[in-house]
Amino acid sequence: MALVVIAAAGFAYLRSNATLPTTQTNGVPSTNPLQVTTNQTIRYDFVTPSEGWAAENEVGPSGGAGQFRVFRTVDAARHWTLQLAGPSSLPGFAPLLVQFFDQKQGFMEVGLPMELYRTADGGAHWQTVGLPTPRMFAITFSDLNHGWSLAGPNGLYATVDGGYTWQNLPDPPADAYYISGGSLAFRRPTEGWMGSVGPGPPHVYASTDMGLTWQRHDLPPPPGRIWDTSGSGTTVQLLPQIGTVATTESGVTGSSEIDLFTSFDTGSTWRFVPPPPGYISYQDAFHWWAIKGRVLSKSSDAGQTWVQISDTLPDWQILPDILDSKHAWSVIVARGFGLALTSDGGLHWTRANVPQLQ
Repeated sequence: MALVVIAAAGFAYLRSNATLPTTQTNGVPSTNPLQVTTNQTIRYDFVTPSEGWAAENEVGPSGGAGQFRVFRTVDAARHWTLQLAGPSSLPGFAPLLVQFFDQKQGFMEVGLPMELYRTADGGAHWQTVGLPTPRMFAITFSDLNHGWSLAGPNGLYATVDGGYTWQNLPDPPADAYYISGGSLAFRRPTEGWMGSVGPGPPHVYASTDMGLTWQRHDLPPPPGRIWDTSGSGTTVQLLPQIGTVATTESGVTGSSEIDLFTSFDTGSTWRFVPPPPGYISYQDAFHWWAIKGRVLSKSSDAGQTWVQISDTLPDWQILPDILDSKHAWSVIVARGFGLALTSDGGLHWTRANVPQLQ
């Protein structure tokens, strides 16, 4: 196993302007605090009800490469400040991963190709972190020191010092697969997960040794059905605190549904989740929300049963990300792209200010 030594680059203190590449700014306020819609697609991530991040990947001339911008709010999206900006080789949604492990220290992954940054002062300044190869498909950290990066289906790397050095691990199983948004996840160095794609029954992989080895876990077929083993695609996602959700797109004899399973014993056993009444978001391991149209439903038993809470939601496309039992946010489509927040458990949603992009 090779040890790839990459020293993290020094801090950059650059003023925000229109000249690129710019890797960091001193925080330039958005000039229009009342803007609630943009024509650009923006991804958001809130770490508290008041503090959040927004990443935008602007399309360049003739639909080509453009630039990414990252904004921060500390007042629940009333105002935004520009934090980072730089070139991006591909248009579309900019990856945004915000992982804070205390009030001051955390990581951010942004841009295409991916760039990794670290902060020790709550986001006031960001330090670039070197990566083992120029193009990574996934980056995740379980704490300030332990992280993993994936360069394609193979090419798995791990760090134990916050990204200053990376160790090339043995290749994962040939059918292990990463899909953006799920399927490379570590809760801790002794609990890691990857999905899979290929023939055979749907299955996922788990690691208990920081990614050195992987154990296969087959999913049981849904009650009364039989797996079509000609091919499957399965992703895996960590539930908050404990537990895992596996989602399979395998064809099942007599059915074309996407099926969900939960495990609370690191993959030893799996429980089928009946089809939910809408798009699922996870408040914690057992309390889930589901929204379809104007209807909000909630589950307190990890999706086994549901109770309708409201049928009077705004006529927006709401796909929430949940902070706690009261607070969540969602990108919405309403004459452009917007942001909506809730502070009463999803019963009422308020349009929020979006960053003004210039």
